[in-house]
Amino acid sequence: MKWMLQALLPLLSLAAHAGELRMLTDNHPPLHFQQGEHMAGFAVDVVQALAQRSGDPVQIQQRPMLRALRDASEEADTAVFTILRTAERETRYQWVGPLMQTETALYSGSNDTTPVTDLQQTQGQIAVPRKWLVYSFLRQQGLTNLWGVDSPEIMMRLLQVGRVQYVVADTMSVGTFAAEQGMRLEQLRYQIPLMHQDAYIAFSPKVDPAQVARWQQALEAMERDGSLQRLKQRWKIDRPRTSTD
Repeated sequence: MKWMLQALLPLLSLAAHAGELRMLTDNHPPLHFQQGEHMAGFAVDVVQALAQRSGDPVQIQQRPMLRALRDASEEADTAVFTILRTAERETRYQWVGPLMQTETALYSGSNDTTPVTDLQQTQGQIAVPRKWLVYSFLRQQGLTNLWGVDSPEIMMRLLQVGRVQYVVADTMSVGTFAAEQGMRLEQLRYQIPLMHQDAYIAFSPKVDPAQVARWQQALEAMERDGSLQRLKQRWKIDRPRTSTD
């Protein structure tokens, strides 16, 4: 009997994790970021609240975004957040949202007093992470002064040392990106908006559609009872973050 129990233990362990959703995300404060041993942020709080309401166990894991998007398009019981919903991605995932709306904008250093009303007026290099959707958007504009970098940390450092004249970031995260490089938000000058898009959770096509529908219903319930708005207020998601703050 002892050997039989030992043989069954791995199976019991697997059964305990059956149905657990892997929720993949990257480092993008204040939406999701590592805090000690755990992930924190607005979208992390939303995902945990939705999991509790739907009764689905989840495991939140940090991954590079491109890898997370690939895994969520191919693997069972997997989702990725927080993702912009585009025509190219539409059929590759099942969607729950929107969680929030994002504004991505062009920023310069605060010493740059020349206003920009059009991208073609930019004088100097524009740094932006290549993995971000806005990078593809800017490439489509035919810009010759676009500098693709590996991370927002590198982007902000290039602005700080004067290697580039502009950076691109969403208005809720730009202050955090600046602070991580020892800069104050007042050292940045908001120039022009570039994109306004809704952000979602993207589920693998291999996830049961009934489970995805359950999450969508839970999100709509959070909207009705005000709990989603309270999380936005807690994380200052609706507050514009410009150089005039």
